[in-house]
Amino acid sequence: MPTGYSDTCWKELYVAVLFENDKSKLAEKIAEAQAAIIARRRQSLGSGPNTKKKQALDTALLSLQALANCLAVTPSRVADVRAASIQPSDVRAA
Repeated sequence: MPTGYSDTCWKELYVAVLFENDKSKLAEKIAEAQAAIIARRRQSLGSGPNTKKKQALDTALLSLQALANCLAVTPSRVADVRAASIQPSDVRAA
């Protein structure tokens, strides 16, 4: 996964999850959107206090986790997909 995500990129991935009709694709799309949001959140740490943007990222991340829980997309499946798609250098606490 690339580490440079724009505001538009993570939002597009997030919206794609919300409108995905194929349950078999949800785990992969959730993991991809979560990775983009975490990467963007990490990028925003150095850009000073922009609380609205950080709050939007945090809310989106929590919403994706709630969606995964509601749709019974097992956390291990999302974790497996995320682990396969994230570079080791991307794995840090958000």
